Amino acid sequence: MSAYINISLQGTVYFAARRSVEDDDMIRMYSSKLVGVARESTFDALYSQVAWEWHQQDDIVNPFHDRRRVHVKTVWTFDLDGDVLRLDKNDRNFRVPLSLVRQHSITISDFEPYEPPTHQKHTLQSILRHPYWRMSRERIDLQHLERRKAFVCRVLADFAFQWRHILCGRYNNSTFRRLACAIIRIATLDFNVEEITLSRQGTGGFLVWIHNLPEWDPFNGNIVRVGGTSIVISQHIPHAITLIREDFAKQSLSSLKHNSSETSDKSLTYLILSVQEISLYRINTDLERYTKPERLFNGTHPPSDEAIKLLLEATQTSAPTTPIRSLPIELQDMILDKVSVGPIESARVGSILNAGSVFTWKCGDRNIEREEGRRNRTPWTPVESHIRFGNYLSGIAYK
Repeated sequence: MSAYINISLQGTVYFAARRSVEDDDMIRMYSSKLVGVARESTFDALYSQVAWEWHQQDDIVNPFHDRRRVHVKTVWTFDLDGDVLRLDKNDRNFRVPLSLVRQHSITISDFEPYEPPTHQKHTLQSILRHPYWRMSRERIDLQHLERRKAFVCRVLADFAFQWRHILCGRYNNSTFRRLACAIIRIATLDFNVEEITLSRQGTGGFLVWIHNLPEWDPFNGNIVRVGGTSIVISQHIPHAITLIREDFAKQSLSSLKHNSSETSDKSLTYLILSVQEISLYRINTDLERYTKPERLFNGTHPPSDEAIKLLLEATQTSAPTTPIRSLPIELQDMILDKVSVGPIESARVGSILNAGSVFTWKCGDRNIEREEGRRNRTPWTPVESHIRFGNYLSGIAYK
């Protein structure tokens, strides 16, 4: 079992994991490092003496929401802004003022129980109530939509599985924005595929474990334009609606400036993305309408078919013009097979170009499997395809 240690200071978290020892021994160790230390020197004392390897991040992971919590005994959090040491376990939570730790050696009896923040999130359904409207994008290429769905649906489900320890708990705005960015990039096929073909000695461990946080860069701003839809990224739905109304007013004013004869009853469509749920929102000067919120990522279940349909319809753009589509489907498949060594990048390109056969998640007679660990590779091991967002691994891999 492991003990996780967090040092939180001015929005930055330093994380370390160490093989677990008894809580009493950890408390004695903390006391020996901090007694007599001034408050302003607390960080230096902890960072230099409590662990050897620290990882800088901007959120704290609670591993106890995940069933793999059996591998973690205790989470210690030094909240230097609040000057508090928290001791969190699966079934109980304690804290002690750090001022007390700096005064004299402490024991477990000095800790007091506390109630951690509850897992509260504003769901779309709690804000967007009946009546719901049935809406969809106009001029949708259904054949292209089904091709994208066959590929993207599985990737989104595997992303939700790999990051379930984050999705089922509390996360701050930085983590939320990275999760939202990943959803949009997967839906729009805006990612890279790194292929591993060489033999290697397995290093052990998992691609994503219960202490990991997403590290890729988020989008700038709260509204992302994709095709004819604006995606509003917000955990807090009242704020999302405010953003929609403000953006609609700006877009309407800009249209009138460029074309004074244009009528003011034009509707704009937005997709509200809260990570947990999504809903389509349409607005004009007279009316605001929205669809029923659909479950996307709640950390427990895979995305619903309705959410995938809404997401893919909202983000669909026209496929690039290419002569490959005039060829017989067999020739299209042969060309796409030459795009990459493995099947994932070929399927991504085929989905972008709307070319080739619909992806079946098979490579020959073999089912393509999600890769979760860093295992041995031999010359006969199928190619590994790792999905990346820029320079960062997404945690999703296949072979």
